[in-house]
Amino acid sequence: MEGLVTLPCVDGTERDAHVLSVPEVVALEQRIATKGTSLLELMTRAGTALAQAVEKMTTAESRVVILAGSGNNGGDGWVAASQLAKARRDVVLATKAAPEELTAEPARTAAMNALARGGFEVFVAPDARQLAEMLNSTSVIVDAILGTGFAHDQVRAPYCWWIQQANAARSEQGAITVTADCPSGLNAQTGIAARECIEADITVTMLAPKVGLMDPAAQPYVGTLVLAPLV
Repeated sequence: MEGLVTLPCVDGTERDAHVLSVPEVVALEQRIATKGTSLLELMTRAGTALAQAVEKMTTAESRVVILAGSGNNGGDGWVAASQLAKARRDVVLATKAAPEELTAEPARTAAMNALARGGFEVFVAPDARQLAEMLNSTSVIVDAILGTGFAHDQVRAPYCWWIQQANAARSEQGAITVTADCPSGLNAQTGIAARECIEADITVTMLAPKVGLMDPAAQPYVGTLVLAPLV
């Protein structure tokens, strides 16, 4: 354990939470799964919490662009897209690969389920021009590209320029960026940012705050840290 902090939660309450290392969070997820809450159910709760945070700052038919990676962080984005579509937001989701091509579980199942429910637009492997058009005049950008497993000093294409364009939309158009669990490009263990790193206004961290998110050097990327306890 790395200490105890008090954080605001997505439901408007506050909660004391232990700051955990990334391996400790992985172990916690496995313990929860062995007690009967599947990883898919945890992902569904995470994506729903992410959608709840976005819903609070938007109105009916506000435009929301979700950038979904191919791993389980992206799965949170797919769940959020489905939930926000139900709430009558104008949702567009960008993904590098179609749901049936994803290999990570439970992300693939979550994406397939969300696609079957529909209600939002999906762009597979958008080019730079298409992504710019998606981000034009958006109210909120949801970063669900890379998760807590990222630990590099560079982000590979296409996600490097996805991050660049998202940051530009935030700085130039005033779009609010909400990130799932950890800003893409930030090392959740060390708090060190890669060359390309999402600059979030709000980070909805799942289960527990990760030690790297609490590092002062990470604050410009994390923004306001909000907890989604999930259990």
